[in-house]
Amino acid sequence: RSISNYLFTGNGPSGICLSYLLSGYKPYFDTATVHPNPILYRKLQEAKHIPITEQAMEYLSEGLEGRSRNPVAVLFDTLLHPNADFGYDFPPVLKWRKDKHQQIPHLVLGKGTPGGAWHAMEGSMLTVSLGIWMELPGVNYRDLTNGLRR
Repeated sequence: RSISNYLFTGNGPSGICLSYLLSGYKPYFDTATVHPNPILYRKLQEAKHIPITEQAMEYLSEGLEGRSRNPVAVLFDTLLHPNADFGYDFPPVLKWRKDKHQQIPHLVLGKGTPGGAWHAMEGSMLTVSLGIWMELPGVNYRDLTNGLRR
């Protein structure tokens, strides 16, 4: 393949997430879970067989509040960490499935090591944000940091 057949993305956290999606991973509502927001839960059940990224994001994010002004970011925050802004520790309601037919050839490029600013942190510092907000798709932050607490 020629290089013109590839999509290029950066290697910071956003680029890594985009690469995960371009690799064919799709987020679905995990029907084995219950979202604590009854309105969102009902909406998620309406199209449980369709990836979240292929649904009407405006409809799903309607009425949600969170730490961002971006309604899609608030939607994904509440799907990955339901009610975390209110101090709750509910499990995610997303399940990631890989669809090999949806893979898009791409390259992840950057000047430094993948992860961007994470490499500039002091050795004792685990995160510049609350730990769970640093998760990447398909990676549980608590599993990565197990045993690293003082």
